[in-house]
Amino acid sequence: SLVYTPEAMRFRGIPVYTNTPIRGAQRGPGQNQIACAIEPLIDKAADQLGIDRLAIRRINAPNNKSKVGGNQGPVTSAYMREALNKGAKAFNWNAKKRQTRKRNGSKVIGLGIGQAYHSAGSSGFDGLVSITPDGKLHIHTGVGNLGTFSHTATSRAAAEVLKSNWENCIVERGDTRKGLPWNLAQFGSNTSFTMTRTNYVAAMDAKRKLQEIAAKDLGGSPDNYDVADEKVFNKSNRSTSLTFAQAAKRAIELGGEYSGLEMPEDLNPQTKRAVAGLAGTGLIGVSKDNLEKSGTAPALAAGFVQIELDLETGKYEILDYVGVADCGTVLHPQGLETQIKGGGVMGFGMATTERYCYDPQIGLPTNIAFYQCKPLSYLDVPADMKTVAVDKADPQNPIGSKGIGEPLQGCSASALLCAISDALGGHYFNRTPVMADQILNA
Repeated sequence: SLVYTPEAMRFRGIPVYTNTPIRGAQRGPGQNQIACAIEPLIDKAADQLGIDRLAIRRINAPNNKSKVGGNQGPVTSAYMREALNKGAKAFNWNAKKRQTRKRNGSKVIGLGIGQAYHSAGSSGFDGLVSITPDGKLHIHTGVGNLGTFSHTATSRAAAEVLKSNWENCIVERGDTRKGLPWNLAQFGSNTSFTMTRTNYVAAMDAKRKLQEIAAKDLGGSPDNYDVADEKVFNKSNRSTSLTFAQAAKRAIELGGEYSGLEMPEDLNPQTKRAVAGLAGTGLIGVSKDNLEKSGTAPALAAGFVQIELDLETGKYEILDYVGVADCGTVLHPQGLETQIKGGGVMGFGMATTERYCYDPQIGLPTNIAFYQCKPLSYLDVPADMKTVAVDKADPQNPIGSKGIGEPLQGCSASALLCAISDALGGHYFNRTPVMADQILNA
């Protein structure tokens, strides 16, 4: 994990085969489990060294010069220290830490901080936009709908390049008959970084063609022209212009690359078929993402939690939670807020309720319903969960964006585990989930 970057490390893994069913991660395979294993040990180290738990994380926080992976490759950007600072301020860490382990009858206060990482961006995929003779900008995207609205949030990149009014844009998605380019599937927190890049390069190709058509019809060179408000205009005389609708009609007349009858050779076959289906319907902007990417794009997240733990029942109540995202430039503030909160709730369940039990003889699950392996609900979390974004641009994305989906679970899960250990005076379980019976027997 990028969060933990020791100068020297030896790792030994031993596979253990069992007779239980094959299982996969719910969100963030591998990385969130690492956060749950290591974050409580960071607290243990801080306690033995006499260092504040926030301070030890600040000291060791990854930055833009950090290396990641077995080959110790570079990262595009990393602002974990800024995430910790913003989270601590929103959480009011300095005031709350004076309440830690404070007891009221059988109940005791515990605080926890969690950090998590997941790689969050790829490159080399295709972008496709079209401007039709009615002047509408169609942004074609292969991004699906996971409930995060990222199909449309990432499409805004194309609209910003062409300075189009959003009301005049149509996002084409969900059906290959609409002419969808080759895009990366939605996994691994990749969408924001990867798909803003593809939409950007497609829009830049469309902008170039708009400028060239204007130069052909109105005179001058393409560099004399710019775009805004569904027009391509001469920079020195904005009245010398073509509307997008007029330019789309001219693209059809000119044919070739302007109307999609010709296309770049480096496109994926799926994108070539999409362009062929759109050819002759307007001005086509299409390109492969060949922008620079010289490192891993990391999603980083931090969580701060305060709980009240009942030592007689083993039950806890979450009093306060702050989730922080280092996701570059924020694309969709409301969508990000939902991601942070949703990841937080899933992390709390991962940490304390979602225990799998198996028959020791035949390996079949013995808890077969949600109430026996309970994901948390609205009744189990604070009514007000705070969210914060670092909002510092990633330099290898044209609009500065990175993914964030997966580590939001790992940071909340590890923060809650640390808070439970804190309330118990530093007892470390070295496992997940930590259930009420285990707390009572700690």
